[in-house]
Amino acid sequence: MNLSPWEILVLLILALLIFGPDKLPELARGAGRMISRFKAEASGALDELKLAAEFEELKEVAAELRSTQEELKRSAGLVDATASGAVASASAAVAESAADPPPFDPEAT
Repeated sequence: MNLSPWEILVLLILALLIFGPDKLPELARGAGRMISRFKAEASGALDELKLAAEFEELKEVAAELRSTQEELKRSAGLVDATASGAVASASAAVAESAADPPPFDPEAT
């Protein structure tokens, strides 16, 4: 609303003529209370919307973390299987070398 100072003055004079000098302060107080109540309600609704948006965002982050955790578990399972195969082949190599005596160098002693 683009009201010039002259338009506001005309509206105030009209309000004074319509409602009278006795009722005008009472109406202004009521209007002020109504505006402050409206602001408080709007602020509360805005806070609730922000909280709901943050909650939704946190739910999305939690879902992403769960999927990442599942991927890590799957890849860790593959690494464990590969590592257990490597350990088995290493233990087989150690067992073979244990069957043969180590080389002996008489000049080393």
